[in-house]
Amino acid sequence: MLPISQAEPNKVYVITELRVDSNIMKHLQDLGMLPGTKVALLSLAKDNGIVLMHNHRLALDVNVLNKIRVSEIDNNEATWYPLSDLPVGELAMVVDLHGEGAIKRRLMDMGITKGTRVLMRKVAPLGDPVEIHLRGYELTLRKEEAQDVIISPIVG
Repeated sequence: MLPISQAEPNKVYVITELRVDSNIMKHLQDLGMLPGTKVALLSLAKDNGIVLMHNHRLALDVNVLNKIRVSEIDNNEATWYPLSDLPVGELAMVVDLHGEGAIKRRLMDMGITKGTRVLMRKVAPLGDPVEIHLRGYELTLRKEEAQDVIISPIVG
């Protein structure tokens, strides 16, 4: 068991304990942060960090992050990161979609839904756009759109 502030970035953990006072506990519980919830640390800066939980990115103070205890989970979906970070030639599965309203709807209309397998085909020389293969066709996305698609690599 370790504080989430010391977790490996993009690796999925399960929350085991919240060691915060009652006011912060109520707020975290209202956000859905409960023991047993899967969570991933996306980034950590000097004063705060960003965690991915459910369908939300949350920015939390480093003092709060130090009081959230997590444990590693044993499965093949133990790493989450944006589709834009998938290396060329690698296969992954869509875990979650971010974005609001029309953006999320557009991604879903193009066939990018939870559980869909995607293959990174090409990345433009400057990193934008990216071309992926899914559901038997090629799709080109802007890097900004690909960052809203959270994936888990498929090993093997």
